[in-house]
Amino acid sequence: MTPILEMEGTGEQLAQELPKRLAEFKEQRLHITITPVVPTVSPATEPPRKKTITEILVEMGKAIPEEERAKIPPDLTDNLDHYIYGLPKK
Repeated sequence: MTPILEMEGTGEQLAQELPKRLAEFKEQRLHITITPVVPTVSPATEPPRKKTITEILVEMGKAIPEEERAKIPPDLTDNLDHYIYGLPKK
């Protein structure tokens, strides 16, 4: 009967163990398949959370040079229609 060898481990682990076991298969053709392991998410390896729209907008605002930000009218939010459409100020 042809022996079957099934091994699992990291590349480093298999590199240590495989040479010891290959003598059993020296007269046979071998087929090796490497499959990626899907890592489990633990709190320590949790993917970073996505930024909120507020955080993104704050970062964008901070990227505007100070001299350009100084040009923004202080009443912009109160009189947005005035600055966009030319309506009278409130």
